[in-house]
Amino acid sequence: MAGLQAEQLTNEFLKNLFPETLYLVKDDTTLPVPPEEAPVIAAPVAEELPTVAAKATVHQTPVLPKIPGTEKPAPSGKYNVIGKNNRGVVVLVTVSEAEFQKLPELAFLQKILSAIGLKSDDVAYLNNVSGAIAKFEDLKQEMQVNYIISFASRLDTDLPHEKFTLYTPVKVGDVPVVFSLALAKLENDVDQKKLLWGALQQMFL
Repeated sequence: MAGLQAEQLTNEFLKNLFPETLYLVKDDTTLPVPPEEAPVIAAPVAEELPTVAAKATVHQTPVLPKIPGTEKPAPSGKYNVIGKNNRGVVVLVTVSEAEFQKLPELAFLQKILSAIGLKSDDVAYLNNVSGAIAKFEDLKQEMQVNYIISFASRLDTDLPHEKFTLYTPVKVGDVPVVFSLALAKLENDVDQKKLLWGALQQMFL
């Protein structure tokens, strides 16, 4: 292979990739051409081959037209979301990324969800990026929101509502929202768990 010239490599590559060009080359080379004119005819054929390859390469990767209305909105960047959200229940937290990824398997949280008749797949786990505040109107645009349970994570809205206080369900529009201590603090506090249970009973049972 090392002894092949650049033009020979190009010709062999094009013959394998574009079989149809072989007929053109064959027709040209089988014409009764005088020996002294052969180099003159071979030169333009070699020069045209890269042009054919360039055109063919463009057609190999076509750009499909976008269908209006099918584009999803770009992520807001304020929070991360995991979970199937089959029931439209948003669990709002503000934790590290490592803790967030473990939420669907967190035994304590799953006990809370199970007590109100929910499974892990019924929920969207939403993590506020540190320093950010989830916007209720943004959530409604991006996902199904029937209930919000916030574990020490902030929520903002332009809709009128009663003051947010711990363990007191408040409706934002038609969506009940309840705030609790962070999961890490709640797990070892029996009194706070009882208060949360009372609030969740009002919302779900």
